[in-house]
Amino acid sequence: MIIDGMYHLEMCGSYWDGLFEEVLEYYEAARIDQGVVTTTWTPSRESNDRTRAACVKYPDRFYAYGHVRPEDDWKGELKRITKEFGWHGLKLHQGELKQAGSDMAATTREILEYGAALGIRVVKIHLVDYDAIETLTCEFPHVTWILPHMGCWGRWKEMPRYCDLARERANVYLDTCAVDAYFDFGTAFERAGFDKVTFATDGPMFSPLVEKAKVDTLRLPTPYRTPCLTDEQYGMIMGGNMARLLKLL
Repeated sequence: MIIDGMYHLEMCGSYWDGLFEEVLEYYEAARIDQGVVTTTWTPSRESNDRTRAACVKYPDRFYAYGHVRPEDDWKGELKRITKEFGWHGLKLHQGELKQAGSDMAATTREILEYGAALGIRVVKIHLVDYDAIETLTCEFPHVTWILPHMGCWGRWKEMPRYCDLARERANVYLDTCAVDAYFDFGTAFERAGFDKVTFATDGPMFSPLVEKAKVDTLRLPTPYRTPCLTDEQYGMIMGGNMARLLKLL
């Protein structure tokens, strides 16, 4: 079982008819069984309606992350996705958190205090600020945090300390999507722990075929001399860890 931990149902806000089917076409080509889908870069209600439509149409293939942005009626939307849709996962992005002001940690805290009280149990957050993430994951120990791009989009030299945080903190996980420095995966996975890393593609901007290949290559010898992934380790990263987390969604 291979599970994609994040696929966007838009392209930086643009949507077109047939996108759901294109996702599945990519999944068939990459031999991905299921995926967690989300819609961002559009108003909160529109985002969640589209994600719900995909999950209703293909319930055996898609799971959902809800989405809110601070400029919308985010409290009302959190109530809707938790109480009406029964969703317990949330996607947040620093590009939208910034719209509420420079203190993105404070905005995240406000959203999660409200959301956790309603039943949000998993948050996938793109917030490349180690100090903020270290503090927030400590403040919300009963929320599971998944950090895309190994936590350090565009700051690849910081990957080791995000790996250390994932290893040391039970509620912190990393995902593999859209990492330029994928050649560091071997040492990073060992450092974080194979049980704390989840495969994700961040499609459609990033091809599931390419993102999967970045992990597949670790099944062969590399010039960095890290041990090849065992079948067990590969299975954990590519689906086993996410399968456990899906029970929270």
